[in-house]
Amino acid sequence: MMKHNNPISMNTPIEGDYIYSRGVGYLAVKGVIHPPQRIVAYPKYPEHKGIITKISSIEEAYAYLRERMPEAILFDDHSGQVLPQIPIEKITRHVSAKAWFKNNRPTDEVTRLSAELAEMISRYSGIDLEAVGLTGSALLGLQKPTSDIDLVFYSMKNAPAVIDALSTMRKEGKTRPVDILHSHDIATKRSDSAVTLEDWIKHESRKLLYGTYRGVVYSAKVVPLPEEYWEPYGSAMWREFGRAVLVAEVTDDSYSIYTPNMYGIRVIEIIRGPEEGYRCRAVASFRSRFAEQARSGEVVKISGRLEYDLKSKNYRIFIGNHRDDYILRHDNTTHD
Repeated sequence: MMKHNNPISMNTPIEGDYIYSRGVGYLAVKGVIHPPQRIVAYPKYPEHKGIITKISSIEEAYAYLRERMPEAILFDDHSGQVLPQIPIEKITRHVSAKAWFKNNRPTDEVTRLSAELAEMISRYSGIDLEAVGLTGSALLGLQKPTSDIDLVFYSMKNAPAVIDALSTMRKEGKTRPVDILHSHDIATKRSDSAVTLEDWIKHESRKLLYGTYRGVVYSAKVVPLPEEYWEPYGSAMWREFGRAVLVAEVTDDSYSIYTPNMYGIRVIEIIRGPEEGYRCRAVASFRSRFAEQARSGEVVKISGRLEYDLKSKNYRIFIGNHRDDYILRHDNTTHD
């Protein structure tokens, strides 16, 4: 396993990075904005007596943190949610994903293929390897021979070039979409979701940020820099207004490729939930699984948490923290 003995850096940890806290282990950083003096991060690779295991669901992550660091589970005034917020003083290491391929050499087949794909995308897109990161188990040196390729691309200014590169590579056959042959991989990654495997395959198979390279499954995140993020910390005070299931038209997918991601919508029908759902103009998520999930002009079915912003007076649907959350094409879904 790689050793990470550097203390937390002056650069704020963001999506794709990991932090380490004694007594908890490695936590995956979520999003690009954080409460003052804290980092939003979920336990991913807990460590106990030198043995590192893996946590696969949000529910399991919360349960583990309640046991190990209950004081870190707090209400966040910006998101209106109870989030795992790790105090800065309890973070002993910050493992940055950024520029991994510029600063490291592959040590096995997983990192070799990761570097090969990263360099190819860099070459096709023209972006510097400084803006490409390695994340997931390989960033921590915990990968197995069966591990996937997990990449991160930083900055919204690089996003169009990255997507264009991935599109060209897909057309040329350099990468391939996932299909029924990868159902086990998809089922494992989406085991905390009530969405059917059939629906996940339908949606994942058309994504450029998710596919296969030389027979190995890859996933990629496009992460905005904190100064680029469209909702600076403290600019909103979201509050839950109940759960809702809606049918809507996607009116804007320009933020759909990012993690965190957002979709502009026009609500057509409320299947379940408050009438205020008709005032929703956006769907938001912190999770990469909902990137590229829908496109402008498509009619989708959405299940999530209806939220109201006390500052802007806007409504939105938030998805990603509940197993029943989803955004699916309404004309091509088996989900009730």
